[in-house]
Amino acid sequence: MNNKLNFLSIPEKLDLLKQANDKLNISQSDLNKIIFIYSKPKVGSTSLVTSLRVFVSHLYIILHIHDEDMLRVLSNINGITVNELILYNHFIGKEVYVIDVFRSPVERKISAFFEKIDCLHFNNHCSEINKYDINKLFNRFDKLFPHLGNGDHFIDSYNIEIPHEFDYQNKYLCIDENGIKYIKLRLKDSDCWGEILTKIFKQPIRVIKDYETENKTIKDAYLNFKQNYRIPINFVKDLNNCYYLNYYYSENELNEYLDGWRKKSKEKCSPFTAEEYKVYESISKENNHLDVIQSKHYLDEGCLCIGCKTKRSELAKKLLEGDTSNIARIIHEEVKTDILVNRVNVVNNINNKIRFIRSNRFNRNARGGLWKIVPR
Repeated sequence: MNNKLNFLSIPEKLDLLKQANDKLNISQSDLNKIIFIYSKPKVGSTSLVTSLRVFVSHLYIILHIHDEDMLRVLSNINGITVNELILYNHFIGKEVYVIDVFRSPVERKISAFFEKIDCLHFNNHCSEINKYDINKLFNRFDKLFPHLGNGDHFIDSYNIEIPHEFDYQNKYLCIDENGIKYIKLRLKDSDCWGEILTKIFKQPIRVIKDYETENKTIKDAYLNFKQNYRIPINFVKDLNNCYYLNYYYSENELNEYLDGWRKKSKEKCSPFTAEEYKVYESISKENNHLDVIQSKHYLDEGCLCIGCKTKRSELAKKLLEGDTSNIARIIHEEVKTDILVNRVNVVNNINNKIRFIRSNRFNRNARGGLWKIVPR
């Protein structure tokens, strides 16, 4: 047996994996194809999940996982790794795809900072943080810069053989290993994702932007930050040595990216050391009084009831026709409410028509004083 599959010989592990499939509703599905969006946070993966749910959830089980902590907190799954779950599903006969996304480091760090700016970094509501002096946010971010938004699952976690360089021409990688297809996208190419995903999954797919920070309560501070932030020059030098950036960006792309930030640089900054950051994080978590769990933030939550499937089909048709206006969320409770309201409206309309017909069915004949039937 392949060394990567040794865990499959352990009965206790197999039992945990079967339980995980039950909790994730994989076992209950009739579908034999599964897509794991297994990525780091704040790389654009939510938009990817929503897009795939709208266009191919009738063919593929679609799961979004960042790490083992996410499995534990949201699904009460313990004792297994995400890689084990992926390999197990291939082992039991599923056709498995795994997708990761690379996002340029500064932008990812900014997004990661704002994701927890209320519950971790300032312990205050976003509506209040919007009123802060922007320099206060700049200073805090600079101190945290080296410790935010790091790592890459495709390179660090998938445990696969990666090519010598990224495919800059086609703008994605698709590696077949152990019968599983591992796909790597770049957020900078998101305008091409529809075309790329259509080619891979052989189904028409359009990309839906979802869970963007500029649409949240914190948007005022976020847009101000993005527009005015200047990076300490020593951080630009660190970016130049970033292995992930050097792998996923071509030489021209890398130079363009670094030059862009050099033009928006400022004097050097001394960020928190690793030990200082641990203390900062520990105290911040201890002081936190806000909810940090965000389990339901998708435009499409993935429900497979008839109502949600219908809404999904309508949205897919609309997007394929090029209409991107007024995109409605596909949330089961909201869909259920809409269906009930529509049913009441239909019944009321029918009753109104019946009353109208009954009240106007007979008209008095003015000359003969008789009733006559009026043709409908």
